[in-house]
Amino acid sequence: MEKPPEQPLLNKEDQYERACICIDILIKQKKLSVDGGEVFRIGMKLCDRIARTYHLISDFPTCYFQAEHTLVKEDFDVITDVEPIFFSRMPLADFELYKFEPLKSHRIFDEKSASEYCQFANYDLCELLRNSLESPDTVPLTEYGGWHDEMSKRNVRMPHELPGWQPSAERYEWQALGIKGREDVPHTIISSYHNTHSPAHILRGELLTILRVMWWKTKVVLGKGHEITPILLISVRPYCFRVIEAYYNGSKFVLRYSKPVAMKLTDSMEERQKACNWVIRWNFSTPVGDTRNLGALRSSNLQSKS
Repeated sequence: MEKPPEQPLLNKEDQYERACICIDILIKQKKLSVDGGEVFRIGMKLCDRIARTYHLISDFPTCYFQAEHTLVKEDFDVITDVEPIFFSRMPLADFELYKFEPLKSHRIFDEKSASEYCQFANYDLCELLRNSLESPDTVPLTEYGGWHDEMSKRNVRMPHELPGWQPSAERYEWQALGIKGREDVPHTIISSYHNTHSPAHILRGELLTILRVMWWKTKVVLGKGHEITPILLISVRPYCFRVIEAYYNGSKFVLRYSKPVAMKLTDSMEERQKACNWVIRWNFSTPVGDTRNLGALRSSNLQSKS
């Protein structure tokens, strides 16, 4: 049986040294240029760095972090209240070409249940997408931007953590229900749901999802000339939505957090619709930015611009 692409990551297998042996053989056989070999070495070294960081987070006893946390400061640059620089939200003019059915009201049976809020938020977003109507000359919303389903195309699994019926204070239920990519760019869009009422700024599930996808996506784009692999994580929590842009800047993983957008099920239909529209427009973003020049990113002030 073929190994799943993510198995080395999940098994904590370093791959750089073995990859270097294979690269040297291919260069000697003249099946790979020296420059091409160096590109693959850099890529595989990054994959091992991602894997080590992934397991530091995975093995850590808590789920909730602030930017000042030692574990976060060691490997991440956290920038708050900013817009993504590698993704451009779907233009309002394009979004208004689609019509949506009104949202339904929901009854919460347990106000302490974070999962109920996330389930209803997911239901609202899925219903809006499923029932969207386009004008005659417009592509269906699900086809907008040319994105495809990465989980089926790459044979990768859904990042998730389901602690069962008795989640502890150190664990909560989270899952990434959608991962989208395109063939022409290294950008990835992820939709994730986090069943926790914690006000913590950074969540375990957000970090693990980003790192896990970045690990295999780095391999997908190896040899295609890209030095940056941007990820846009749409994070759904009870009461709010947020987008987190992530990429590696050559020394650390950069996390650019947007301002949270409030979404309460007790809000007016107009306010709920407005919040859902915000998510949909980010979910169908346009990839932008120069992903082939890491040096330009390092020398610019985009990383810290607020």
